[in-house]
Amino acid sequence: MSEMRVANELLADPVRLRARFERDGYLLFRDVLAADAVRAVGEELVSILASQGLVSSGGPVPAWIGGELTASGEHDLQELFNKQALWESLVATPAVAGFFAQVAGAPVGFIPLARYRVMPPGGATGIHQDALLNPGFAMTTAWIPLMGIGEELGGLAVAVGSHCWGCMAPESLPPLRGLWRSAAYGVGDVVLMHEALVHTGLANRSGCGLRLSVDVRYQDPAAPAAVVGPIVAADAGSVRIAAADGSVVDLAVEDSTLLRASTGARIARAQVAASELVPGRRVIASRRDGVAVMVKPL
Repeated sequence: MSEMRVANELLADPVRLRARFERDGYLLFRDVLAADAVRAVGEELVSILASQGLVSSGGPVPAWIGGELTASGEHDLQELFNKQALWESLVATPAVAGFFAQVAGAPVGFIPLARYRVMPPGGATGIHQDALLNPGFAMTTAWIPLMGIGEELGGLAVAVGSHCWGCMAPESLPPLRGLWRSAAYGVGDVVLMHEALVHTGLANRSGCGLRLSVDVRYQDPAAPAAVVGPIVAADAGSVRIAAADGSVVDLAVEDSTLLRASTGARIARAQVAASELVPGRRVIASRRDGVAVMVKPL
């Protein structure tokens, strides 16, 4: 697999930086995030995992002792992690926020679609595109390693230029041979990805080591801001959300709107009343011209 190109030298040239991102669909930066702040997030995750009896944290790489990590077990871990507001604290660190503002050309708004990646030995993440199930946000994904990740631990791999195809089901993707790029990663590195870029988490072949990373996502400063808050009312034709700024946002629901359950399953418009999308449920919604593009429980 070919190496990713490092983009640090383009930080002082926004035009060339944007051109490379638009062409390749990714940007790898070395040692640009506050390493102490990133490392602290990883250490807190290890502490939580150790309290659950899932890791032994005595060595330089935490050893996984938890057996198979099931989908329900992984969901429970996400819930535990999210209670700590770790990624929110990380992106609010002045040096980290300043880096993202420099790349985007303005301060950015992060949306609550972050995900902690806990990858035991043998684990991998399937090939996917972030915008396929989270459309309408005009977002960039920042993949942040929370530890040193070498070849045996695996890590992120991207299919260079694949964002130009648009989003499609994995089985419909064109051949990806020759497009894959990866690297060894250190604490303080970050990979920025176009929302339609095809990517995957490589298999952890370490034998016993645990791989930790986190995905955070921010919107293009010029895009309509995501609406986050509790549902006030919802039916087959509209959804009303009490937004975080105190406003109430009304969005039309059309056949094109992706209504999702917390499991990721699609909710039919006719089934809204019997679904999780009920008054009081906190959701995130993307929008375009007053129409909901996606609505998803948080």
